[in-house]
Amino acid sequence: MSKPIKRQATVRKPRRRGRISSNKVLERRGQTWERLVATAGQLMAEQGPARVSVQQILVGAGISRGSFYGYCANKTDLLVAIIEPVFTDGCMALSALLDEPPHSVIPGIVAMYADLWHRRRHALMLIPGVDATTFGRMRNAHQAYTTAMKLALDHAAVDENLRNRSATYTFRVLTRTAVPLLRVYQDHPDGERLYRESMLALLMT
Repeated sequence: MSKPIKRQATVRKPRRRGRISSNKVLERRGQTWERLVATAGQLMAEQGPARVSVQQILVGAGISRGSFYGYCANKTDLLVAIIEPVFTDGCMALSALLDEPPHSVIPGIVAMYADLWHRRRHALMLIPGVDATTFGRMRNAHQAYTTAMKLALDHAAVDENLRNRSATYTFRVLTRTAVPLLRVYQDHPDGERLYRESMLALLMT
């Protein structure tokens, strides 16, 4: 079994502010940040980042423009904050799989994608449409994730249970099918099981 993904601490303090010591203030600002991220993620995943204005996000989240710019310099800052945790969470999960038996790696990767979809669905949907400038700000996090994925697949290949007998081709299959298949089954009442079984049949002998 794969190890559970460690949860990242939520950003709870606005930028350009002094140290906050009040737990109530931290909690309130943390809730505001969560609402801002959730609203922006949904709007941008549904309409595309370029089609969503800051004003739409403000109305949807129920916050003021001043509050928004207390947390983010611009919409790109917010987009990076939504997407980058996918790479950092994924990197931790993949690194943990190196301590597992090779035959547990692919089921662990499939479980990782299902968990990320459950917690960060909008971020996963946004990644393919990110422009080069925004993606450049996440390049290091993405490179670390890619490296962790390749190391995990190399570990899985030791057991020779990859359907295509290649960590490289398995990587290509994963990057092209994992999230699209999650979208296919997102509304199915038994979607999680079907997703897991489909991915394992696609990747393992």
